[in-house]
Amino acid sequence: MKIVVPVDNDKKTIFKRTGRAPFFNIYEDLKLVDSMLNSHAQEHDGDHNHSHEHSDEHEHAHDHKKDVQNLVGCDVILAQAVGEHMKEALESINLNIMKLRKDDGVTSEEVVEKFLKNALINQAKN
Repeated sequence: MKIVVPVDNDKKTIFKRTGRAPFFNIYEDLKLVDSMLNSHAQEHDGDHNHSHEHSDEHEHAHDHKKDVQNLVGCDVILAQAVGEHMKEALESINLNIMKLRKDDGVTSEEVVEKFLKNALINQAKN
């Protein structure tokens, strides 16, 4: 199973906003196999806030779909916050979204281990 976790520049700490995360850690089960640069976050570094002006909302959604193509083949993303356009983009490549809570952990390794043990807060509710 391939698991994606959005992380900060240290490539360990979970980054809250998925679309703005500097990197995506990719795990195969418990083994970290890659830390991919999030091209969307790099392109919009420093200017991607809620007051940004995209000339077209459709264009913004398309940007996310293009930016997640390197995640094709992954099974699930463990994320705290996923915006509407990023959610559409992730679903377009059949990537399941598992919402994390702050109490689930601070590092990507920690939440992946809990996910594989069915020990995340949202998993316990299902």
